[in-house]
Amino acid sequence: MSRVYALLVGILLTLPVSAKEHREVATPTVEEVQQLLSSVQDLVEYYYVDSVDRQKMVEGALKGMLTSLDPHSTYLSEQTLELLREANRGHYYGYGIEVSVEEGQIQVITPLAHSSAALAGVMPGDILMQVDHIVATPESLDELIHYIKASSQDDKALQVTLSRNSTDDPVIVMLEPSNITIDSAQFFELGNQVAYVQITSFNRQTATQVAQFARQMKALGNQQLVLDLRNNPGGLFDSAVQIADMFLSSGLIVSTHGRFLDANSDYYASDSMLFDNIEVVILINEGSASAAEILAGALKDHDRATLMGQQSFGKGTVQSLIPLLSEQGAIKLTTARYATPSGEFINKVGITPDINVLVEKSTKPHIMTAQQAKENWQKDSQLYAAYDWLLQDRD
Repeated sequence: MSRVYALLVGILLTLPVSAKEHREVATPTVEEVQQLLSSVQDLVEYYYVDSVDRQKMVEGALKGMLTSLDPHSTYLSEQTLELLREANRGHYYGYGIEVSVEEGQIQVITPLAHSSAALAGVMPGDILMQVDHIVATPESLDELIHYIKASSQDDKALQVTLSRNSTDDPVIVMLEPSNITIDSAQFFELGNQVAYVQITSFNRQTATQVAQFARQMKALGNQQLVLDLRNNPGGLFDSAVQIADMFLSSGLIVSTHGRFLDANSDYYASDSMLFDNIEVVILINEGSASAAEILAGALKDHDRATLMGQQSFGKGTVQSLIPLLSEQGAIKLTTARYATPSGEFINKVGITPDINVLVEKSTKPHIMTAQQAKENWQKDSQLYAAYDWLLQDRD
């Protein structure tokens, strides 16, 4: 008993000294960090109970290093990098869920239009709890991505468990893989010279599609536009800037701010407008993020559009893909924050609509695709409110 007590006293007595020493420790040099990592790797390979996959350890170390910075910085294996390239090209084979790590949880930004996830009723804000046998955590995200990719290649259905509102029972959905063409923009007429354009993401084709819609609107004599950015998780920065330029004849679109010189840039509109003399309402909600917020923020700050709906997601950072040597993947690193033309940094805040319009839970699946909107748009309370507001403003 006395020996145990003495040991505890010894621990307690040394804590203040250790804490003091810790405060005085200088930032380790690059060489010291490399030596520490090498030493830990040697110890693991020698003492660990099972044989060790060195490549897996290295990838885990890289991922841990980067995810400690913020939820959007990470290491991308070559396989994961190819998935991202596919999405930016506008097509891939999979299940259709866009996710982000938020406050220690994997949160659904939005299900992609026409995907298995959208058809199953997955909603923005859902928390991903489990995929088959894998518990979904930030630490298991890379494992999840590889598992989901392998499952899609095997045409395997996935059982996905979601948390929707902390008091509700878990939501379990079965998802089948399918070819997903990210037809990122859709257009149709609502009537009374009011047009509707939905942008579901920003990829390499989006700006070209929207420019075509602008020409169609002029040919049809449309005077007003509902631009639907709900459940749009973002995408390519340049695509959002190009589309904002179509609505503006001058002025700042967005500015980026970072530590290195090239991360600090101002993006201005040219003097050529495609959507001139068109009154615009933009719909946003909690699933509108990143590039969608760049577009919405630019048009709002220049009084070029009225924003309706709900507070947007609040992803106000820019990530750069930096390839590693020898085709060992890439790092996705947050290199800048962006500000709207008025100088507002919206990260973790979002953009507040000019007019708040709530939507019932039961109608959320009906705002996922332009086809659903075309068939049932009068039942979509936010879309109908935008249409009605434009008609009243005309009067």
